[in-house]
Amino acid sequence: MAKVTIALPSPHPAQQTILDRASRYNIVAAGESFGKTTLGIEVLLASAKGALNARAPVAWFAADDKSLIEDRRRILRLIDPLIKRRINARRVELSSGVFIDFYSLATVPDVLDQYGVIVVDDACRVERLLDFWEDQVLPALKTHKGTAWVFSNAYGRRNQFYKLWKMGQGDPEWSTWQLASYTNPHLEQDAEFWTRHDTAAEPERLQRFEAEFLEVAVEFSDEQRVLRPGETFLQWCERLEADGLKVDGIAFTLSDRPAMRFIYGLIPSTVEDAFDRVDVIMKCTQVGFTVMEMLAMIYLALRFAPAKIGMFMPGRDGAAGKSSIRFMPVVRTIPAVHQLMVEDSNGRRGGEGNVMVRVMGQSRFHFLWTTGKTSTESNPMDVVSFDEVQEMEIAAMEKTRERMSASALRYTLMGSTANWPDKDIHFWYKKGTQHQFHTRCPHCEQRQVLDEHFPDCIGYDPEAPRVNPRERDAGMKGEYRYRCHRCNGWIDDPQDGEWIAKEPDAAIRSVHFPQFLSPTISPRAIIEAYREADDMKNFFNRKLGKPYNDPSQVPISLAIMNKCAEAGMAAGLVWKRNGRGVFMGLDQMGSFIVAVLKERMPDGRQAVVHLEYIFIAPTKEDPDASPWRRCDELMEQFGVVICVVETLPNYDSAKSFARRHDGKVFLAGYGNMDGEMLAWGDAPKLSVSERRTDEELRDRYTVRLDQYKCMQVSMARFTNGLCLFPDPDGLVQDVLEKGKWLKSAVCKEYAFFHFTRTALVALEDKEEKKFKRKVVKVGIDPHTSYANMLCDVAWARAHGTGTFLLPDLAPHLPKGEVGEHVSAIGGMSSALAAAEVALASTCGRCQNRDPMTGICSEILMMTKETSPGCIGFLEKVS
Repeated sequence: MAKVTIALPSPHPAQQTILDRASRYNIVAAGESFGKTTLGIEVLLASAKGALNARAPVAWFAADDKSLIEDRRRILRLIDPLIKRRINARRVELSSGVFIDFYSLATVPDVLDQYGVIVVDDACRVERLLDFWEDQVLPALKTHKGTAWVFSNAYGRRNQFYKLWKMGQGDPEWSTWQLASYTNPHLEQDAEFWTRHDTAAEPERLQRFEAEFLEVAVEFSDEQRVLRPGETFLQWCERLEADGLKVDGIAFTLSDRPAMRFIYGLIPSTVEDAFDRVDVIMKCTQVGFTVMEMLAMIYLALRFAPAKIGMFMPGRDGAAGKSSIRFMPVVRTIPAVHQLMVEDSNGRRGGEGNVMVRVMGQSRFHFLWTTGKTSTESNPMDVVSFDEVQEMEIAAMEKTRERMSASALRYTLMGSTANWPDKDIHFWYKKGTQHQFHTRCPHCEQRQVLDEHFPDCIGYDPEAPRVNPRERDAGMKGEYRYRCHRCNGWIDDPQDGEWIAKEPDAAIRSVHFPQFLSPTISPRAIIEAYREADDMKNFFNRKLGKPYNDPSQVPISLAIMNKCAEAGMAAGLVWKRNGRGVFMGLDQMGSFIVAVLKERMPDGRQAVVHLEYIFIAPTKEDPDASPWRRCDELMEQFGVVICVVETLPNYDSAKSFARRHDGKVFLAGYGNMDGEMLAWGDAPKLSVSERRTDEELRDRYTVRLDQYKCMQVSMARFTNGLCLFPDPDGLVQDVLEKGKWLKSAVCKEYAFFHFTRTALVALEDKEEKKFKRKVVKVGIDPHTSYANMLCDVAWARAHGTGTFLLPDLAPHLPKGEVGEHVSAIGGMSSALAAAEVALASTCGRCQNRDPMTGICSEILMMTKETSPGCIGFLEKVS
């Protein structure tokens, strides 16, 4: 028979000492990387009663299924030439006829065979180890007078491995050992081992590497083994960079981004630092926030396992795309993290999880969105991140953060390109520390925030070599460079400086990050984008990372409103407490309603005669208290002829109010109008379904609006001076602000402010390849703007029901001669002049008609130039 040779690892001196002094029962406590499993394999195969030297079966016991798979593969690889057959997953037969059995102590049978050698590895993780020893190991060694070896790390004095180790001391049939990791001489040159050793805290070092039995064991999860002890997020990312992490196929690096390191340093590494913390990044585009956010969430899931992580996007599609397209590719490039995701605690491989829910070890990631009630209010969370905040409502974000109310962490990270002032990400940024990067001028040492001096912070240097390598190699000169606003000196490193907070005592940490701090975006790219921009808001948001109010999108300014007030006071307008023939608009929000009331001036312009901010909530004394009571009073006080009220959110209350004032109150809703501006519910033209509906069941007094068009016309009345106000300081009311009652000049402090926070925006829908128009609330909910718009809808109702038949004028006839006998009639000359003016009062000569669109702001309909003027005719001033 041919001789077969196998090679087993040679024991190092400390291992050999244990082998030389072995007894029947051997308990070995040794530090991490000592070589416990290697020594166990040596005993199983090559000891006096091992599989290679005796005829009795031998057995290997691993702590769990995962360890068993790894140990079994390692042993079988060593003895592969000697294997006769693999009987099943548990038993292997050698060519000598000896059996080797493999067991996981997670599923050990009640009765064992008889063995010559039993090896138990990683025994500290075996539940009820002493029972297993007494009831199964010792009886299984009787027939062959076998030996037992038990190996493990130290794991505290309350663990049964420690008790087994103590049992063996002083008994001649037992040998017990306690050896530190570095008794293995092969570790002397292992830099990674010594890094783990040197960065470990004292208790951890004693347990892991000195094999000391502490009074209370230090626990290490799989997640904690991915991170080094005490390793911060920044340190972990630096290690990932060194290990070759790639994102989107590009090597990840922070080495050329010193300004970004500050942001990475914000991510907490302790429960104390994370608790109830909010970090806000208001940024430009293309600076890697999404990558940072994903790495941060992975780190927090590892550091604080078990943790529930909620990663929120504005919409469902964005959440799904982030999970599949951005998150998983990053996870796959970090092998230890990916292994935690695809393997369970027993080493069984599975999938990567559902697109919306992914499990990593003990932690769970939920990819969610802020636009649905279920998404914002369901599962509890420990950590929440918000990406693309510019498309989120502040109220939805606050509701989402309530998911963390029961958590011991409650950490929030949010980041986004800037959008509108005082809205979305800028709202949160202003609540925080407002860190800005102050770049150092190398010439005068001045620290400066470059974006505060844009565009003057970029200048052209005709002698500077080009940034483009090809142009530079060709000897081309002339380049844009950053420069100091104080001394005009050139600044070539905008990241040379420091972060300084405007509000250092704020609880929220907020950071502004412009493209000036990106090593990949040149001053030339920024200044050329500025000069070529046809959308300045887009430039400020995406390049400078700053909010921007585009005058073309926010049509109203305080200057415009002050002019409306000045004209009103010049015309003698005053605030009124009652009136007749008044129009009213109501914007409702729970126990809060805003009312705008207008009447017609003799020249056809609008006069705002009353504004009211109504705060009435039910109380114990008056459980039926409601702001609608006050609305009833306003209807009577001002003799309101037409009132339009927003249907939602309190539909039942609004409908009851409308029924109490049948025919005078219309419920307003918004929708696609197919080119129309509004449609009244009592108009004769009804849909088929409406005609089949019983009259009592159908809301007759309703109006359906195109919100954008109606708001556009309403705002235009201010810019055209067609809606006037009395003294804005002259109307003082009690208002409820953040739970406190305050005296306020509501016209100036609320109404005018609301008008300046209403934007008319055309957003490009890239999927449908067209622009969609919408009204945007800038920073606040401008209730007065909506109440004013609804009042204007009521105003338009006074001139018809939405169906107008405006005939063309007959062709102008030549002006006839007036005979002497006619002109001699008393008053005839003035009467004829008035008639001539009346005949000339066509829509084309009216201030209310937009010559570009043909839309009349008075009746909110499209008219022809030759259509006869209505009661709202207001002649253009030549």
